[in-house]
Amino acid sequence: MATSANRDPARRIPETSSLMGVLEFNPRPVIVLVFLTITIAVVGWRMFQGSGASRMNALTAEAMRVFAAAPEQDAASTAPGTEEAEKKILELTGVSLDLPPAESGFLVTGLGRETVRNRPAAALRFRYDGGYYLLVVFRREGFLGGKTRAAFPEESLLSGERDGNSFVLWERDGASFILVSDVDVIRAFGLVRRFFT
Repeated sequence: MATSANRDPARRIPETSSLMGVLEFNPRPVIVLVFLTITIAVVGWRMFQGSGASRMNALTAEAMRVFAAAPEQDAASTAPGTEEAEKKILELTGVSLDLPPAESGFLVTGLGRETVRNRPAAALRFRYDGGYYLLVVFRREGFLGGKTRAAFPEESLLSGERDGNSFVLWERDGASFILVSDVDVIRAFGLVRRFFT
């Protein structure tokens, strides 16, 4: 005589399911979860790229490279004065910058042209209060429609330390600035607050 199986969906047969459904395979929820995970990962990556964090990391790395590439030398006798340096920075980048007066202890030791993220930049080397500094100045990157886009609010300063050197990054009036120094980050931050913001 043939036996019949219970086909009632409300009643589970113990042989086809495990405790609390742990080993049951439901393809629809698995597919939805995989799709959501991929979507969240892609959106998160796009937000990270759009936030400017990767751009700031690249800018900081390039400024650190420029600072380390040519060690500071006492070449103040052949370096331009502050007024001449201001004119040269304007000529190289189109950015107007007021440098501190020599009476404050600010001494320009060199000024050159660099390329930062395929953009012309001015690299100003100077000494102040026993420390060596490099100030990189360039026009902010343009994005869609030729508009410039700040990586963070213009009144903000981003600072930190890498490989024994400190850096301060800020944006103002459509330009980006990175100060790199061999002094601690508190002194570098104070210098930027006092003279450049």
